[in-house]
Amino acid sequence: MLTRRHFIKATAAGLAGGACLRLAPLQAQQSEIHLTAGTGLVNFSADQKAPTEVMHYNQSVPGPILRIPQGRESLIRFENGLDESSSVHWHGLRIDNAMDGVPGMTQVPVEPGESFEYRLTPPDAGTYWYHTHQRSWAQLALGLAGVLIVEEKNPPVVDQDLVFAIDDWRLDDDMQIDRNSLGAMHDWAHAGRMGNVLTVNGETEATFRVARGERIRLRLVNIANARVMNLLFNEPQISVVAIDGQPVEPFAPTDGRVQLAPGQRTDLIIDMSSEPGQRSLVEVVIGEYAYEVANFSYRQEVRREQALDGTVRLEANPLQNVQLPNDFLEVPLHMGGGAMGRMRSATYNGKEMDVRELVKNRKIWAINGIAGLPEKPLFSVRRGTAVSLNVDNDNSWPHAMHLHGHHFIYDKTPDYWRDTALFARGEQGSMRFIADNPGKWLVHCHMVEHMAGGMVTWFEVT
Repeated sequence: MLTRRHFIKATAAGLAGGACLRLAPLQAQQSEIHLTAGTGLVNFSADQKAPTEVMHYNQSVPGPILRIPQGRESLIRFENGLDESSSVHWHGLRIDNAMDGVPGMTQVPVEPGESFEYRLTPPDAGTYWYHTHQRSWAQLALGLAGVLIVEEKNPPVVDQDLVFAIDDWRLDDDMQIDRNSLGAMHDWAHAGRMGNVLTVNGETEATFRVARGERIRLRLVNIANARVMNLLFNEPQISVVAIDGQPVEPFAPTDGRVQLAPGQRTDLIIDMSSEPGQRSLVEVVIGEYAYEVANFSYRQEVRREQALDGTVRLEANPLQNVQLPNDFLEVPLHMGGGAMGRMRSATYNGKEMDVRELVKNRKIWAINGIAGLPEKPLFSVRRGTAVSLNVDNDNSWPHAMHLHGHHFIYDKTPDYWRDTALFARGEQGSMRFIADNPGKWLVHCHMVEHMAGGMVTWFEVT
């Protein structure tokens, strides 16, 4: 149950002895990065009796912010210090298929005590993130996620470059992750796993120190399992400059609100305009209530009396030079299932099953009548083929559909490229792209419980 105590009054305290750090500072570009998955402890509340047990990368929750260059190879050596297998997916990056981090499709799982070298050469600058893709419904809920920044060759001039990684956690009365509910079919069949504690950069009330007249870049990343974050900003001078890593023509968000489905990112430019000593709130709107999750705390000194002139525009990525043709390979993507849905049966592992039998096999969602990853691809095309995935969300729940290895134009927002699009209940729409990255790539709902419950398929580019 969402409570103000959990969302507002559970102010994070200093770390207990042996507890892992929260979001690590921005790292300078490195030719080789070491990333280790392990377990540790962190405090979310000043009055909790014991620190919360989590999974982490490099003893940080979220993991350290990784910064790598655009267009040059970076080596990230991943070591698995867990007692179960894992992998790392680089969400939103158009990279070599072998580096995509999907166990059973692009690599074997990284077993406990083993390592894997990811070599990334991202063509697009921007804000991305990394997370586990092995039992992600559990490992992501336990903390295995972090922010990845591909640095522009000519970044905009700002006073601060800030990251806002927002997550939610389902904690019990002892402020421990509710592990008994991990994998609960009720969550899988409904909206996904929802938490009762919101954090930004690992804190329940994150504070960003700013000064009047500063211009900041704020990189928003939704790293939650399933919650759609509806953020409300109280600063008047905000412009959106990038979505899912790709620059856009700057625009002001309506009424200061920014929506982020799981996996989505938005970059903002904010000209800080409040008076010294004031606090400007950032809230998450849930139903009729708004909950403070972060704030801008104004220092006494003034950086500038007047905001900087001019609109910030990010340099275009190579993707934005791609021109979509008029003719596409039309591929239907019918999404069925879930609680209160009309699906009566689906094929799983080559066998037609009714819903009761599907649930026994922990499947409750289907794409084109197939639950779970099928043996044959949704489609197989030659490199350079234009594809339109025609989505029909024929069920009672929203879904954040994520495309691996590619970006697409979502017909509801045709002016910019995305890698994840939110489809409301009953909504139809298209995801149009050029299949230009060879390999086997997933398409799935990023409410990761829905993916685990069957809403996942794949395509092949030859």
